[in-house]
Amino acid sequence: MKRKKGIWIFTIATLIFIIISYLIVKSWTTTNYGKLHIRIAIMLKIKKYINPNSINNKSINDIRNIIDKDFTRWNTEPIYFSNIKNLSIPTSSIQIPVRIYTPQVASKLPVIIYSHGGSWIGGSLNTHDNICRKLSQNTNAIVISVDYRLAPENPFPAGLNDVYTVLQWTYKNAESINGNSAHIALVGDSSGANLSAAASLMERDKNGSHIACQVLVYPSTNIFELNSKSWSYFANDFNLSMTDMQKYISLYVPKKEDRINSYASPLLAKNFKGLPDTLIITAEFDPLRDEGETYAEKLKEAGVKVAVTRYKSVTHGFLLMNQITSESDKALNQISSYLQKEL
Repeated sequence: MKRKKGIWIFTIATLIFIIISYLIVKSWTTTNYGKLHIRIAIMLKIKKYINPNSINNKSINDIRNIIDKDFTRWNTEPIYFSNIKNLSIPTSSIQIPVRIYTPQVASKLPVIIYSHGGSWIGGSLNTHDNICRKLSQNTNAIVISVDYRLAPENPFPAGLNDVYTVLQWTYKNAESINGNSAHIALVGDSSGANLSAAASLMERDKNGSHIACQVLVYPSTNIFELNSKSWSYFANDFNLSMTDMQKYISLYVPKKEDRINSYASPLLAKNFKGLPDTLIITAEFDPLRDEGETYAEKLKEAGVKVAVTRYKSVTHGFLLMNQITSESDKALNQISSYLQKEL
């Protein structure tokens, strides 16, 4: 009798625990702006527990470690890829490290120049290694991942100049890596998308654009003012806070008057004509969402062929979260299909 009573008590307690847990998790996914992906909601709680405070009082090395761990914590191990080479591109003053992914032994392959995210102060060739492997495999194109200089040691426009230099090097040396200089794309995520968009502007202004297309994944396009509706909606609890973003911006572009420069804030450019065909991907729960979509509108108004996709239920950074959301692979497949068509 006592044993049966104990089983009943245990069963009821377990059911109560399950119901309470369900209600708690449901409260995390239910917001004023839509329904958040359940595993991302749990991830955000874990992240807040691991790093409860703002980055403001942390050292640059500590901040970089946090950023790099966030990139790799929810991403699967890199897929097998046989032909990867590390190279340094010389300039008059520095060497720019790049990593080149070649999908097959062939000539005249399209070339994708990839700029990693990391808020201009973090990220590396390693954090985005799996993304570049998959892009090269899926598109049958060469991917050149750029290890551009990071702030605050190298503030604006150092990182941008590195991406632009790699673009120019690729035009001149594509054949030496079995690439085709007539089929080059710029791709980046977050701050890397900011650099890709700025490099496209710079290329148009200096040479007239020869870029076949660009892909901007949740791009930062206006660092002068964080005043969009999505910033007001998602400034605190959705993987990228306004406090942290302001810190990143201050490290990347210390002088506020420089942040209005279109090469720092592409959305503030006066002319959007002559830019390449563009795919812009945004995340529903991302403070950068609206400035990315507004950038798409500016391009469309200037006659640029633009495709825009907003991925539902996900946050900033979801491209590197394929362990917890299928939207990551969906977005990467969309990017790959787009690049195959454009290149």
